[in-house]
Amino acid sequence: MTGKLPKACIIGAGCSGFTTAKRLKDAGVPYDCFELSDEIGGNWYYKNPNGLSSCYESLHIDTSKWRLAFEDFPVPADWPDFPHHAQLFQYFKDYVDHFGLRPTITFNTRVETARRTADGLWAVTLGTGETRLYDVLFVCNGHHWDPRTPDYPGTFEGPAFHAHHYRDPFDPVDMRGKNVVVVGMGNSAMDIASELSQRPIAKNLWVSARRGSGCFRNI
Repeated sequence: MTGKLPKACIIGAGCSGFTTAKRLKDAGVPYDCFELSDEIGGNWYYKNPNGLSSCYESLHIDTSKWRLAFEDFPVPADWPDFPHHAQLFQYFKDYVDHFGLRPTITFNTRVETARRTADGLWAVTLGTGETRLYDVLFVCNGHHWDPRTPDYPGTFEGPAFHAHHYRDPFDPVDMRGKNVVVVGMGNSAMDIASELSQRPIAKNLWVSARRGSGCFRNI
């Protein structure tokens, strides 16, 4: 497309999406950014109405505030070393508003398909049915929205769900007085196990894992 700048499409307005938008804006590259939800933040938007966030009420990020900060927008000095998700979400919104990115994001808009055309462009079809052409496509929809649940032999009649759907000890299941098994020893598993093991929540709690883990905590 000689004589003019390429136009980009950004799918998603989580932290990867809006920082991509910031860089493109700085470089003067035109772009559209489409976000399925009604707000930025993606996975860090607690109870995101798009239903795709894995954020639970007690979640704190396990990366130091000094390492997670954007280079062009310092974190608040009075933050704890490992901020709560609500602080991080507000930081994201402050970043977007500070750099004037919000007007460039189209909210409540799903990207249905993105396909290459014969001439090498991207044909992006929106939930509205409209199809737009772009030179460059940035897919910034993350990966935590897609839980992977293994198949186990046998049957279990009680409630069972992926950590993706956990919100607090009472949602989606009231776990007070119950025997609970947490499968896995990743960060979310150990956060949830630590929370549910506190009295008077679970009656008994076990953590099941194939091997040890460096993130193990005393629970």
